[in-house]
Amino acid sequence: MSNGGFITVVTAEEEVTTRSGAADVTRVTKQLSVETLRGKFVEFMNNLDAAFDSDELKTQAGMFQLEQIQFSVELSASGDFKLLGTGVGVGAGAALSFVLTRKQ
Repeated sequence: MSNGGFITVVTAEEEVTTRSGAADVTRVTKQLSVETLRGKFVEFMNNLDAAFDSDELKTQAGMFQLEQIQFSVELSASGDFKLLGTGVGVGAGAALSFVLTRKQ
């Protein structure tokens, strides 16, 4: 949702309880400015680009060219983008999915 330069982010935060150690999940709603969200997204994408910055990948099977990357991220209440690893998926809550294709 956009509201005059702000986007409402609804996410979950885990709080560890004392005795049992079980995590309580609290729903958090926060307004983030478009500028803040854009800045954090650009920073995340720059870091992702640096991690996968390769025109060719050499393996034992030969040379490969990276054409496409598909990944999911979680958006925190503070606007941080966090890459979701294997097995996290839906259990982490709502995720944003991206597919990046090499520009021709």
